[in-house]
Amino acid sequence: MSNDSPVRIERSIAELETLAAFLADEVQKPWETAVLPLADRRLYKEALLTISVLLPKLRAVRRVHVAPSELQSPRCQNCDE
Repeated sequence: MSNDSPVRIERSIAELETLAAFLADEVQKPWETAVLPLADRRLYKEALLTISVLLPKLRAVRRVHVAPSELQSPRCQNCDE
């Protein structure tokens, strides 16, 4: 992966969280979504479900990029460096 991968991951997480908040807000407003066609409401819910699957995966990838040294085998304390 390139050096800017962690930045892209962070940006993707932030954008997906923003989109999820927007969609959740729209779905939870029955007085406003009542004017939306049923197909649109269904799409909003499907998008929320997809985002709820993607976010944990992206967060796991972020953890790997944040602490890659922790994933490598530990160095011997008594060995010469």
